[in-house]
Amino acid sequence: MTSRKHVVYWHDTESVVPSPPLREDTGCDVAIVGGGYTGLWTACFLKEAEPDLDICIVEAKHCGYGASGRADGFVTPTIGKDIQALVKEFGTERARAASQAVGRSILEIGRFLRRNGIDAEYEASDYLMVATDQAQLRRLREDRELAGLIAGRDQPELLNAAQAQAVIGSPALLGAIRTGGALVNPFKLARGLARVVKERGVTVYENTPVLRVVPGAHPVVVTPGGRVTADKVVIAANAQQFTFAPFRDRTVPVWSYALVSEPLTDEQRGRIAWPGREGMVEAKTFLTCARFTADNRLLWAGGPALYFFGRDLRKRRMNDPRAYRQLHTCFQRFFPMWQDVRFAYAYGGAIDITRDYAPHFGSLPAGNVFYGYGFNGNGIAATHTGGKVLRDLMLGRDTEYARLLYVDDRHRMARRFPPEPLLSVGAQVTTRMLERKEARL
Repeated sequence: MTSRKHVVYWHDTESVVPSPPLREDTGCDVAIVGGGYTGLWTACFLKEAEPDLDICIVEAKHCGYGASGRADGFVTPTIGKDIQALVKEFGTERARAASQAVGRSILEIGRFLRRNGIDAEYEASDYLMVATDQAQLRRLREDRELAGLIAGRDQPELLNAAQAQAVIGSPALLGAIRTGGALVNPFKLARGLARVVKERGVTVYENTPVLRVVPGAHPVVVTPGGRVTADKVVIAANAQQFTFAPFRDRTVPVWSYALVSEPLTDEQRGRIAWPGREGMVEAKTFLTCARFTADNRLLWAGGPALYFFGRDLRKRRMNDPRAYRQLHTCFQRFFPMWQDVRFAYAYGGAIDITRDYAPHFGSLPAGNVFYGYGFNGNGIAATHTGGKVLRDLMLGRDTEYARLLYVDDRHRMARRFPPEPLLSVGAQVTTRMLERKEARL
């Protein structure tokens, strides 16, 4: 059997020459902590709106190293994790406005890539939300009704087993809903976006971990090599958001895992009907998903989201054998005809989870430190929308983006998680409760 590389497949698709790290004290108008999608889109939209702004991005590794460059590459209209919870909390109209904004972002990302000559392997393709048991079929029906309500148009068609298997020939499929979206190489998207913001005059310091942000009239971003004093700061650290004191108990990092195969042969590819190369996502909280890469590999990802005591983000957690065993067992259930497919890559990465499974944007009480986090593993399109939210909040604009349900006020902040050891125990209990709930749907 081919040995697996415990490195992120996407990171092997493009070489990186990092920007120099910060080595002295400096100042700017806006300092952004985090070189993932949220920070990069925010810098991009701020520069478009106010070209004279002096903006710098401070990134611990290199842009796209973290969750942005480890994503599975599904560009979807998903907001957070649970459409039913969003409608219940915010109502149909606000959920519709947010959904439509994220839907526009899918198209706008494609245009951005074409306009700036970024080959991020963008495929404008629907994806299938699929059901493999009766509980998931019931969830599909419920989500279908809500999707039609939010979109303000007819409900999407619910495909039966034969129709679903004609699109993706897995014998496990009992039904599916076709949803608009796209596929992308997430790392090439992040690296291309970083190139564009640098060309527009944004200073990017890579290999520069942030130790802390000191509040004040002019907040200070403290790093090992120097300090950045700014008029405004954005903290957009995704899975690392909890390392900053105001967010310590408002988000937790959980690990998601992926397997990527060797390139499939024509004979292997011909064993299964999958003519449109659509992505596939299972209709459950701890979902599995599948897609083809540009070089004809199969990506198989998801499974249980693992939380490690003390918010453990050490690199060795990427190699947890439990996750890969469960992923491979599930893969064999979906695709028994591919027993000889060998997985060349096995890797993981942490995502940020909030208690309401929804994103949060806003500013801390002083009004000059802003934040954006909480994409719950569904951030490629939503971070693009979030960059516009942060732009308008920082520039004091009263726009549709500044009024989206994303935006916190004094009545809505991300609810706190309990401290350890209750957090670890609660994560296990919540996982079991969600699994039982989905089985009863």
